[in-house]
Amino acid sequence: MGVNLAARVPDIWLLHIGIFIVFMPFVLVSRKELGRERTLWRLRKGLPNWVAVVGTMLFIYAITNFFLFMLHTEGGNPAVQDGRYVLLNHGKLIRELAPSEFTAFKANELRGLSGHWLLFYFVSAAYFLFWKPARVENLTGMPT
Repeated sequence: MGVNLAARVPDIWLLHIGIFIVFMPFVLVSRKELGRERTLWRLRKGLPNWVAVVGTMLFIYAITNFFLFMLHTEGGNPAVQDGRYVLLNHGKLIRELAPSEFTAFKANELRGLSGHWLLFYFVSAAYFLFWKPARVENLTGMPT
């Protein structure tokens, strides 16, 4: 089954808010250095190869993780309604859940977001810690 980490560590949801704290500065600062064409390829060229490889692996993980998450949702979200564990789709009851199923659905919900968290935090960290404009060449081959 799964471990409902959010029940044990409720503050884990602060990671969701933290994305905006680290990603917004990346977006604002990178506008100046990456220019109007802020592409992942241009960002990648300014990073050491090992950082780009880790980023690629995290991207593949996030995509795979998201598809696995969607596969296991049954089209709904777990909730507690009138003291019962239920699976809802936009407030409409799909079915009632056993306690172990509820825990597994809650774990899956958190797992579905974790890949995105990793990716957003990684892109910000990679840029601020490792990105060097001298590594990026413009179309004429001259460093920018």
